[in-house]
Amino acid sequence: MDKSRVNNVLFEIVMIIMISIVFMSGVSALGITPGRTTINFDEKNEKIVIPFSVLNNEHRKMNVIFLVQGELNESITLFANNVEFLPSEEAKSFNYELKLKAKKLTPGLHTGEIIALEIPQANEEGTYVGATVGVATQIYLYVPYPGKYVDAELLIFDAEQNTTATFVVPVINRGKVGIGEVRAIIDIYTTLNERIVSIETDYTSLDPGARTELSAKWPVDVNSGDYLAKVTVFYDGESRTLEKVFAIGKNVLSIESILVNDFRLGEIAKLQILVENRWNQELQNVFANLIVYNNDNEAMADVKSATENIPSLTRKELIAYWDTVGVQEGEYDGKLIVKYNEKSSDKNLLLKISADSLDITGVGYAIRGDRKSGGITLTTVLLVLVIILLIVNLAWFVFFRRFMKKKR
Repeated sequence: MDKSRVNNVLFEIVMIIMISIVFMSGVSALGITPGRTTINFDEKNEKIVIPFSVLNNEHRKMNVIFLVQGELNESITLFANNVEFLPSEEAKSFNYELKLKAKKLTPGLHTGEIIALEIPQANEEGTYVGATVGVATQIYLYVPYPGKYVDAELLIFDAEQNTTATFVVPVINRGKVGIGEVRAIIDIYTTLNERIVSIETDYTSLDPGARTELSAKWPVDVNSGDYLAKVTVFYDGESRTLEKVFAIGKNVLSIESILVNDFRLGEIAKLQILVENRWNQELQNVFANLIVYNNDNEAMADVKSATENIPSLTRKELIAYWDTVGVQEGEYDGKLIVKYNEKSSDKNLLLKISADSLDITGVGYAIRGDRKSGGITLTTVLLVLVIILLIVNLAWFVFFRRFMKKKR
């Protein structure tokens, strides 16, 4: 192979690696945290001040305005309507006030959103350059029901052939009255609506506003394919039903790993969630939802990534931000849910938090933990490879010149 051809090949390799570094390290310039704040209505609190932070991920100069939308828009008061970021500013913190008026709020869920909108910059000719980018932080306000009422969902783990699947039904008592016994029955159907099996969870009591998890096991002895789970939650003579489609066999979307770099407790943690689309078609509107529970089994963090489209048979990172202000050191249970179409991939997590580290481990599978400052990251490895290739290219060039000189 002649020198010019070798140089071209090496140059192409270097460019591919450089592009990969830029692609993997690049994220949207604008971010916001928390993704959602959940509040249980209390008649004693007429006003609640809620903090949030806006992130300048790429250290750019930009102007951001704030908008309010949703059912609770008239109850939300912003203390700032816009903000300007300098390249040196990585994040800024803000507050908004939520006014609670009991007479106007019916029992159940009420929502609102604070939208941070980046305004395109004008160039010297007065033309605006760039697209408008927006991110949102949600407010979920739950007003309790006067009697007994539950909210529930279904999570399914390890649903593969010749294994034992775990069905978990998180239940929250949204009523003002305690529940003596809550349990669930899960009926599994084929796509032809033929019932295969009926399994029953354990049971427990549930105080007002409390949360619990009902679970049941199922030895999977059916063929691969889509199935329907119909869940009936029974509580003190009342019931609620829900349904979920799930797949037996190879997961269409798998959660590969979680990477946390340079974690510092009390600051905003950037979570890089790597997922793989194993299907032969593009998956649209994919997003990750991380929920962290405190020692009372209450959700103390509920963060979401932006939605992404993932091409077939490819991997992609979903970026989520967690504001750890007020979080104490210790071990916490959590769940990572990646949703796509009407399905989801769910993982149980254990989070070990200290002042300068966040270790995330899963149940029955491997997830990468934190990478402390000064550690070796993927970007560092790729940079080293680029340098090595440049050295090899230079050595080849020197060798070729000496060889040609001797030949003459």
